[in-house]
Amino acid sequence: MKATHERTILADCCEDWIIEWGGFYERGRAFRCPECSTEWTKSADDSYRRGDAREFVRRARRGPSAEFAYLAAADGHEPDVERCCAKILLAHGERMAEGPFTCPVCGTEWTRSTQRLHGLHVSVFAKRGLREPLTVQPGRTRPFLVALSEYSPPRD
Repeated sequence: MKATHERTILADCCEDWIIEWGGFYERGRAFRCPECSTEWTKSADDSYRRGDAREFVRRARRGPSAEFAYLAAADGHEPDVERCCAKILLAHGERMAEGPFTCPVCGTEWTRSTQRLHGLHVSVFAKRGLREPLTVQPGRTRPFLVALSEYSPPRD
């Protein structure tokens, strides 16, 4: 039997919304992500249940003089890419120099390179333990990270 790699996928828009505004909802209150319309309920202080019944808990990584908030899967099945890494790679990755990069928040070591894909030069991000490198996929409302094999050229 083939072993499966399980992960919990959380849309950036939902996580961004909950990190910024989730603390203002009262327990038991249902709401929708304004960007993707995913249904959520605030189940407890710093806990949120997605419409598919998956639970997420607000946590923070603390540095010497800063804090980075994120949502962790309550069941322990975490994403392949931490929120801190995703935010940095999406905001700055395409402009980074080729070579190694270490996330200042979680310490994950990445390597940035460039590959030609579908006739375009795309930024590629690899880290130990990731089955396949990632790249930035332009999206309808915002860019997101995808496995290199899942990339599709932007449609203009």
